[in-house]
Amino acid sequence: MIKEIHLAGGCFWGTEQFFKLLDGVVETEVGFANGHTDNPTYEQVYTDTTGYAETVRIRYDNERMPFPTLIGLFFKIIDPTSLNRQGHDVGTRYRTGIYYSDRQELPAIRAMYEHVAREYDQPLCVEVEPLANFVPADEYHQDYLDKNPTGYCHLPISLFAEAKHYKAIRNILRDRLLALQDLDYRNFHAQLVPNLPPEKIIGVRTPALRQLAKEFARHPDIVEFLLELPHRYYEEYNLHGMILAEERDYSRCVAAIDRLLPYIDNWATCDLLRPKAFRRNHPQLLRDIRRWLRSRHPYTLRFGIEMLMTHFLDDDFRPEQLEWVARVQYDDYYVRMMVAWYFATALAKQYPAAIPYLQEHRLSPWIHQKTIQKALESFRIPAEEKAEIRKLREPSR
Repeated sequence: MIKEIHLAGGCFWGTEQFFKLLDGVVETEVGFANGHTDNPTYEQVYTDTTGYAETVRIRYDNERMPFPTLIGLFFKIIDPTSLNRQGHDVGTRYRTGIYYSDRQELPAIRAMYEHVAREYDQPLCVEVEPLANFVPADEYHQDYLDKNPTGYCHLPISLFAEAKHYKAIRNILRDRLLALQDLDYRNFHAQLVPNLPPEKIIGVRTPALRQLAKEFARHPDIVEFLLELPHRYYEEYNLHGMILAEERDYSRCVAAIDRLLPYIDNWATCDLLRPKAFRRNHPQLLRDIRRWLRSRHPYTLRFGIEMLMTHFLDDDFRPEQLEWVARVQYDDYYVRMMVAWYFATALAKQYPAAIPYLQEHRLSPWIHQKTIQKALESFRIPAEEKAEIRKLREPSR
């Protein structure tokens, strides 16, 4: 899909030259954005009285050049802490800014902004605003460095060579995944996630996927892959989840989880999300679990129940947490199975608190029966307790 964004990165000659060299950028045009006069000339903008910023309109193929990658590259070619100045160019016309037309792009812009901000001790001076207006510059300024190869540019010439050969990390990872394809494994795995179209599954074995996640978890551009949603392939979502598991900062981890969850469409990807940051942050996690349990997205809801089961059936268990799950009313097979799994695990770990939910038939008949089935299959429940559970197989009528 061809999309469009307007970026102000100082003098538009060099900014345009950098972006036009990237694979996936199909058209560029320099001009002036977000000012308060009509049809200004270059000379008028130069006075810094029109409110306009020198800006490049970029049209790009989002399949070849993902939007988060484009924004990530923009931050790499500017000094984001410099106010109204880039290189030797000074004035409000040289301010930096991201001017968007599609509000759906705003979460990715903000997430990249926050990621970059953590790398600096000073605040960022990059505007993030809706595009109010854009006036193309005259022909003299279009493709200026193509016409004047030795002309002035505030960017290092080395950046242009890098742009010619740059490959988005999403595309690097996709190539690596396709190289690991095992068709027999894909056919087998497609049976485990029957709600997914087979063409969305590459067929990469889990150990190879974990090795790839370990290799790329600290890659300097990995945030661009994590912001590129939705993904095309099932394995890309799994790789995404495995990389998130390595994030140790709780707030950043939850923000990334919240971005990912609405796109998850199968139980297997949902169940592999095991963030390490959750282990030592139970008070914050419990608040987020309560929020996920209110979701109407099935895999967000399943994830919330699973996190409650994983982290709060031992030392931090409270009996009222059982009621939170018992109250879940969502007619989806994978949500109901998660509720049954939760109660079966609760029977193994917190038997006195959990068994009344079967004895008093507080669960739906289907979940009641599935809970008993999973409990009887468990190796963690003693034989005498299984005998009591077995007597409860038939729900009340």
